[in-house]
Amino acid sequence: MPAMSRTVSEATSVIHSRWLGEVNVDPECTLLFPAGLPGFEELRIFVPVEIPAHRPLVYLQSPDDPEICFVALPVYVIDSDFRLQLSDEDRSILQLPEGCDPVVGDDVLCLALLRRSGPTAEANPEAAVVINLHNRIGIQCVPPGDAPQRFRRLAPGGWTTAC
Repeated sequence: MPAMSRTVSEATSVIHSRWLGEVNVDPECTLLFPAGLPGFEELRIFVPVEIPAHRPLVYLQSPDDPEICFVALPVYVIDSDFRLQLSDEDRSILQLPEGCDPVVGDDVLCLALLRRSGPTAEANPEAAVVINLHNRIGIQCVPPGDAPQRFRRLAPGGWTTAC
């Protein structure tokens, strides 16, 4: 693995990611997460990285901590019945216009973060990372405290529900 640096300034155009190697950063493509991501609230900027040979995977690399890189898939890859549900607070953070529902793919990008589950991976589309494509502001829409977690596990032949 390449040598790692702990921070990247705004003027730096390369991240030395432990996971992805050297990542060129276009400041026009960085994503702002005003509240960070759950468990990583101190990290507010992420760089989306797409590697053509790994499509449809999307990597969210932190420029401030090269050790932190999330792996995600568009939610429709995991759950073709996905329906975006945003709270008023989510809409406010994303700076979405009042009174209209954003269109996934046109107005917002919805990603499900992957996590290791034994020899495979699982994701919770209900806790999607939602990115406003018009201003590059993102949040993770975490279900309310008592909402059941509905994960999907990658199994041979596709995604299956895992409770």
